[in-house]
Amino acid sequence: MNKVMINGRLVKEPELKELDRGNARCVIFIANDVYLGQNKETGFYRVTAWGKLARIVAESANTGTELFITGRLEQNRYEDENGNTIYDVGIVMEQFDFGARSSKSADEMAGDHGDE
Repeated sequence: MNKVMINGRLVKEPELKELDRGNARCVIFIANDVYLGQNKETGFYRVTAWGKLARIVAESANTGTELFITGRLEQNRYEDENGNTIYDVGIVMEQFDFGARSSKSADEMAGDHGDE
């Protein structure tokens, strides 16, 4: 099983890229706070959405937007300029919902969003 559920706020604007054959990719970065007693630790995560879901995220979310994300972990491996193998882990979004509402209307942001 490979399932991730995480919530957080976007730390910068979504990066939408239109790809070949009408496909799209949107990369977002979210900050997730975890409290250990009275201490708070913040993790920063790269999340990638594809297709229609990518377009919805790019059009609907901006810096500071809170999202509840369900997805899966994806590992990428590559070699750096020194020949060292680098392991990079990110989240691939499968669906999302909005957290605290921003200045956009509730009608614009209502409901669960998944790729159709």
